[in-house]
Amino acid sequence: MKFSIIVPCMSINQERDVKDCIKACFDINNKDFEFILLPDEDIKEKIAKIRVIPTGKIRPSEKRNLGVKEAKGEILVFLDDDAYPQKDWLDNVSKYFKNNKIGIVGGPNLTPKDSSFLSKCGGDVLANWLTGLSSVRYKIVNKPIKVLELPACNLFVRKDLFKKVGGFDPSLLTAEDSKLCFNIRNLKKQVLYVPDVIVYHYRRELFKPHMKQMWIYARDKAWLIKEDFSIDKLYYSILSWFVLFLLIGAIISIFTWFKYLYLFFVLFYLYLVFFSSLLTKIERSLFVFLGLILTHIIYGTGFIYGIIRKKHPTLYGQMW
Repeated sequence: MKFSIIVPCMSINQERDVKDCIKACFDINNKDFEFILLPDEDIKEKIAKIRVIPTGKIRPSEKRNLGVKEAKGEILVFLDDDAYPQKDWLDNVSKYFKNNKIGIVGGPNLTPKDSSFLSKCGGDVLANWLTGLSSVRYKIVNKPIKVLELPACNLFVRKDLFKKVGGFDPSLLTAEDSKLCFNIRNLKKQVLYVPDVIVYHYRRELFKPHMKQMWIYARDKAWLIKEDFSIDKLYYSILSWFVLFLLIGAIISIFTWFKYLYLFFVLFYLYLVFFSSLLTKIERSLFVFLGLILTHIIYGTGFIYGIIRKKHPTLYGQMW
């Protein structure tokens, strides 16, 4: 079995993260892979054993599709440029693909210990159970579990299945990985989240960078559900109903007895957020408390925005 590790980036010099990613990949135990790097422009320095494919300024989904066209491996490995794997990464994933029912495998993307304080806070918010089903991606589970979708920062896909469903949707900035997972599940193949295929992934800092990311994630998930509706995608909309309840409930409460029920709901919500934030390190708990509330509101609002507004390609240039 041969793996093709595909890493899109803007520039190899943009951050230390890209070079750390490359170094970590070549330090892993299993050497049966090729490494494909997709920067905007060609790089002057030649790096041994790396295939560099300059792409121009295009979306990550388009870069990954270009990488797949050049890939020679049976298993496509999608890794973000600000993530790096554990040494046993490829060794551990190999066994799962012995089962032909499995089409996609992914594992935890954990916050690195050397992250900044506010990046760790962002990681705590993502891993908190109040973030929803996606929180499992940011922690180690006890055993492999079947999931609906996985992120492209640590994603293994059979190349034949990837090509069969047409790859990543190039019109999407984010949520292209979600769409890929749903498409492959439609082929009656499993998407498996496993505990021992681990990467470390640097987070957006609280508050502004994290909230911008959450807004765009939600907006794109709304566009995805409008394009290809299915019942199992409805969970994307939960936080939008939460935001609508807060807004409409506040108005109704001014005039009716509903204010008591509304107040109970808000206090119970704050109670849950407060105690869940205490599950993190105490020095970060206040930031996580505020981060969770803002994440819920921003994500819910972003989803509503995506439902109301038509998808516009130029919006995708706003975030890489």
